[in-house]
Amino acid sequence: MRNLIVDPFGIQEILRVTLDLRSELKTKFGFSEFRPGQEEAIRSVLEGKDTLAILPTGAGKSLIYQLPAAIQTNKLTLVISPLIALMKDQTESLLAKGIPAAFCNSTQDEVEQMTILAKSVKGEIRVLLVSPERALSNGFLRIFRELDLFSLVVDEAHCVSQWGHDFRPEYRQIHVLRERHPRPNFPILALTATATERVQTDVQSSLGMKTPTVVLSTFFRPNLKFSVKYPAAERDKADRLIELLEPWKDGRKFPGRAIVYCATRKKTDEVYDLLKDFGFSVGKYHAGRTDGIRERTQNAYTSGKVPILVATNAFGMGMDQPDVRLVVHYQVPASLEAYYQEAGRAGRDGLGSECVLFYKAGDVATQTFMLSKETNFKGGDTLLKYIKEYANKEECRQVQLCSYFGETISPCGSCDICTEIGANLHRSKFLKTEAAKVQKKNEKRDYPLSEWEEETIQNFLKEHPAVFGKTIIAKTLVGKRTKDVLRYRMERNPFHGKLDGIPEEAVVAKLETWVEQKKVLVAGAKYPKLYLPNFAKIKSKATSSNSDETGSSNGKVKKPPTLNSQILKELMNYRDRKARQLKWKKFMVFQNPVLKRIAERKPRSLSELEATKGVGPAKVERFGNDIIEILSKWNE
Repeated sequence: MRNLIVDPFGIQEILRVTLDLRSELKTKFGFSEFRPGQEEAIRSVLEGKDTLAILPTGAGKSLIYQLPAAIQTNKLTLVISPLIALMKDQTESLLAKGIPAAFCNSTQDEVEQMTILAKSVKGEIRVLLVSPERALSNGFLRIFRELDLFSLVVDEAHCVSQWGHDFRPEYRQIHVLRERHPRPNFPILALTATATERVQTDVQSSLGMKTPTVVLSTFFRPNLKFSVKYPAAERDKADRLIELLEPWKDGRKFPGRAIVYCATRKKTDEVYDLLKDFGFSVGKYHAGRTDGIRERTQNAYTSGKVPILVATNAFGMGMDQPDVRLVVHYQVPASLEAYYQEAGRAGRDGLGSECVLFYKAGDVATQTFMLSKETNFKGGDTLLKYIKEYANKEECRQVQLCSYFGETISPCGSCDICTEIGANLHRSKFLKTEAAKVQKKNEKRDYPLSEWEEETIQNFLKEHPAVFGKTIIAKTLVGKRTKDVLRYRMERNPFHGKLDGIPEEAVVAKLETWVEQKKVLVAGAKYPKLYLPNFAKIKSKATSSNSDETGSSNGKVKKPPTLNSQILKELMNYRDRKARQLKWKKFMVFQNPVLKRIAERKPRSLSELEATKGVGPAKVERFGNDIIEILSKWNE
C-alpha cells in the first residue's frame, strides 16, 4: 500500500508552476534562467494581481508581460507604449517568437487600424500595442469594451507621474480604461526602470492600482564605471570627448558602440559636426529631424554601421543594444532619474562600460532655462538640484544614485570617487571656483540700494507696466547691451544705464523682494511681467475716463488679436527677412495662403510641415527647422 503524502501548503503545485514557467521561458524565449525580479512579477500577473515592476535598464522588463501573454491562449494583453518605433520593434520581436501581436498607431491608415482592432476583438491577436493618445480616443474606447483582456500593461510607467522625469499628461488618464470596461477584473502591470518612492506612490494612485505587488530590483550596476569631468571651457570639453572616443577614431572596428547625449538640438548638431571633422563615423538623432531620417539613423546605429551616436533625450527609450561601451553626457541632463536611465543604456550585456558626465555651470544654466519653460518648473528645479549634488558630493557615484531611489549599497569601488587617492584636483578646483561664484553673486544681491535708486526702479515700472520681466528690467537699468536688451531696443530707452554701476543681481533681488511683499505684482505665469498695483488702477481709471460708451478712446472696439493671426504675423516677418537675405521675391519663399495654412495647422514636426499643402520637401529642407522653432513656442 502506497503512503499518502499530505501537502497542506500546496508546495508541489508551486514547484510545478515554477517548472512550467521555466519550461515556457526556455521554449518560447530561449532563456534558461529568469533575471532578478522577473519571475516574481510574472507570477503576480498570472495570479491576477496589480503589479508595479521597477527593474533597471537592461533587466528584461518586456518579458514580464510577454511570457504571460505567450502562456495565455484566448485573452488579449493590451500594452500602452509611448513610442511608435518601440511598438514596431516589440511587435516584430513577438512575431518572431510565434506570439500573435500587432500595433495600432498613426503610421497606419484607418482601414488597417480597424482590421487590427477587429482581429483583437475576435481573439486572433495575443498582444496589442497602442499609444496612450490612441487608447483614450473615443473610437478606441468604444471597441475597448468588446476586448477580452488578460492584462493592461503600462510601459515606461514613470511617464504617469508629474514627479517623474518624463511626465506625459495623457498617461494620467489611463485609469479610465479599467473603469469603463464591463469586466474590470484584469490586472494592471506597470513597468519602469526609474521611480523614486514618491513616483511609485503617484503611479499606483493615478492608475487606480489595488494593493499592487511591488517588485523592486537593485539599482546597482557593478559593471558600470561612473565619473564626472569638470571642463573649464567648451574647447576643453571637446578635447576630452575626443580623448574618450579615441578607440573609435578613424573608423577603427572597436567592439561596441558609444552614445553622446546633449541637452539641445543645436548642441547635438555642433558635436556631430565636430566629430565628423575629426574623422569619426557618427550619426545624429533629435526631434528636429524627419521621421524617415531618424529611422535611418537608428538603423545605421543598431546595425553597427555607425558606432557613435550624438543625440538628445529623444533617443533611447526602449533601445535594446547590449554592447554600448560608453555613454557621455556632454551637457547636464534635467534630472538624476533621466541621467540614470540614459547612462544605464551602457553595458546591458554585463560587460565593463563607462558613463561620463561633463559638468559645467553654463550647462546647468541652460537646463534651468529649459525647465523654466515647463509648466511644472518648481518640480523641475528640484529635480535639477539632485544633479548638482551628484556632481559636487565627495561620495561614491553609485551610492548616490541608489540612495536617490531609496536603496542603500556599499561603495562600488570603480567610480572616480572610489578609485581616486586623495582629492581630485579638477573637482577641487571646480568646487572652489563654484563656491567663490556663489559668494560673489550673494554679495552682489546684497548690495544696498539708495532711496533714489529704488525710486528709479519704480518709475521704470510706472512707464512700462506689465511689459517686461525682472531680468530685462535689471539689464536695462544697469546699462547692459545683451541680445534681449537690443531685441526690444531698450538701449534707446531713457532708463537705459540710469543705475550704471549697480550690480544687476541687486536690482533683480530688489524686484523679487517686492514681489514677495506684494509691492510689485506679476502678470502671466509662463512669461511673468511686473507692474505696480496702484499705478495699474490709476491707469485703468484714466483709460476709462478717456473712453466713450463703446469702451475705446476713438469710438471703436479694438478686438484682441487671435492666436492664429499672431502666429501668421511672425511667420510673415520670418518670410520677409528670408526674402531680403536671399534677394528673392516674397512669394518665392512662401505664399501668404501657405503661411496661413501653417498658422492654422501648427505642425509640430518636419514631416507634419511637409504634409501641409504648398510646402514640399525642398522648402522643408531649407526653411523647415526655422518654421518649427517659431511654432514651438505657440505649440507649447
